Amino acid sequence: MANMGREIDRILDANLNRVREGLRVVEELGRLVLEDRGLQQSLKAIRHKLAEVEKKYLGQELIQSRSVQRDPGVHSNLAGERRRGGFLELAHANFRRTQEGLRVLEEVSKLDQRGGSGAFKQLRFKLYVLEQTLTERLAQTKRPRRMIKREGRTP
Repeated sequence: MANMGREIDRILDANLNRVREGLRVVEELGRLVLEDRGLQQSLKAIRHKLAEVEKKYLGQELIQSRSVQRDPGVHSNLAGERRRGGFLELAHANFRRTQEGLRVLEEVSKLDQRGGSGAFKQLRFKLYVLEQTLTERLAQTKRPRRMIKREGRTP
């Protein structure tokens, strides 16, 4: 590979974004659906720890490697990604997204001299515990299982 460093940076950048986005979704479920401050704060703490790990090991220059125009994954649109059956399904999808992203960060960091692999692994395992807590709580709530159609409603 001609420029492995740049490609590693692209992978790291894309997966840091994926992890942050997924964390934000589950954080909002804890905050606004379950109204559980402790759970929301635990998820927020992981998001902040991710930022610390990024700053310590990777620096802020990853964005320089970003090339959305060249990314063939930008326009992928799978049917399963267009709809969610409820808050529980939304939580499962975003925890998976986050955990998979952390696994990519963990593995690709092993190719890079900057390190961080162990820190990404620790975050992933913390998320496994929080996933269990949040999804069990969501399963116990009486929330609509289907998407609510809101067109034509007046406030």
